Amino acid sequence: MKLLLLSFAAVASAQIPQSFVALIQPLLSALNATEDNRLNPFTSQILDTFIEPLETQLERNSYVYREGAQLMLDGAPWTASGANVYWLGLDENVIPPAGQPFYAPFNASYPTLGRITEVMNVLQTMGAHTIRSQTLGVSVGNPLSVMPALGVYNEQAFNTIDWAVFQARQHGIRIMAPLIDNYDYYHGGKFDFLRFRGINITSSDSSKLDPLVLQFYTNATIVNDFKDYIAHLLLHVNQYTGLTYAEDPTIFAYETGNELGGPLFGDEYVPVEWTTEIASFIKQLAPQKLVVDGTYGVNKTHLPIEQIDIFSDHYYPPNNTKLMDDIALVQSVNKTYLVGEYDWTANNPQASSLQSFYGIIEGRQNTSEPVVVGDLFWSLFEHDVPNCNIFVNHTDGYELQYGNPLNTVQNNTQISLIRQHFFKMQGVTVDSYLPAVACPGNTAEYTYL
Repeated sequence: MKLLLLSFAAVASAQIPQSFVALIQPLLSALNATEDNRLNPFTSQILDTFIEPLETQLERNSYVYREGAQLMLDGAPWTASGANVYWLGLDENVIPPAGQPFYAPFNASYPTLGRITEVMNVLQTMGAHTIRSQTLGVSVGNPLSVMPALGVYNEQAFNTIDWAVFQARQHGIRIMAPLIDNYDYYHGGKFDFLRFRGINITSSDSSKLDPLVLQFYTNATIVNDFKDYIAHLLLHVNQYTGLTYAEDPTIFAYETGNELGGPLFGDEYVPVEWTTEIASFIKQLAPQKLVVDGTYGVNKTHLPIEQIDIFSDHYYPPNNTKLMDDIALVQSVNKTYLVGEYDWTANNPQASSLQSFYGIIEGRQNTSEPVVVGDLFWSLFEHDVPNCNIFVNHTDGYELQYGNPLNTVQNNTQISLIRQHFFKMQGVTVDSYLPAVACPGNTAEYTYL
């Protein structure tokens, strides 16, 4: 009991809310009134060991918020650099053992809890603050989805999402999740909502689509279907935290979608009315959440939307001129900008160097209006845990596999540069060394329980 009281005393000496100090004051008085010669003196160094974990938990339970053109946490500037890990809720890259849930037409399966835990360990080692993950927000249209069919919910699908959110919290990492996808991918997207209402359109990344695709934004019935899905997702109670996703500060932002547009790829054709309605609905359910405009590019007509906190774009390849233009555009409305995806590989000769691209982002952190608050590379994969002998591969050419012995010198040079950048965004300087991260094997599911 006395050790517990001493830990409260240590907290009282830290910079925490005065309401919390007032709450524990009676306990401190009880401690001062006791005499016990068997207690060893508590030096300031020992008291620090009580303070640190409590301070950390308080920070992890605090919301990231926006003040003009920068993000803040506990009164200090906060940055959102990290990785895209799109498969955390539902995967398409691993065929599970016989008997495990698997939907062959989409090659869809739930990732093991160990795979999720390992990427958290890796990102923590890399100095990352943030994960962006489509499948923590988009999960519709197949039997393993959160919503396999309109109005039908599959609670089993929340198991991996709950674990990912919990593990991110335990590792001090924040999450940003798109709520819908522009494409007809395995995890679902706007085409599923159209099909639910009898509008069957074939998806394509490049060709012009039937204008009926705009019904996703303009058809009131479909918009309400989407809002019902958002409500079910955000009001779900995480089995590991007891918090709804709307309440949990770990999820610092929801994105209205991934690379949203209209009939033509990259046309930024997303109605202001739809973006305003969806962003307002997110804020209604989760007032402390930040909202990211999910349009593919910075749509100038969206800049005045009050409920949008962060604008974003994707860089294939990195382009310094485009980055600076986007920052200037968002600065004009005193909001924030995030590089939502980018090619980290240096394989494209037309790309701006990663070092110069990062230099622009880092340089802005020393100004009174940073505007650009971070960047998220595409995309992270690690071992097929519990099998620590195999790295999971993806087919788009952008997978980053930290610690893979088959990495080329160029791969590891780029990964080292990313790690140095992530730490620099926190005001910390590290060298080019890449510390090893152990594969957790069969013990991963017991990490941070």
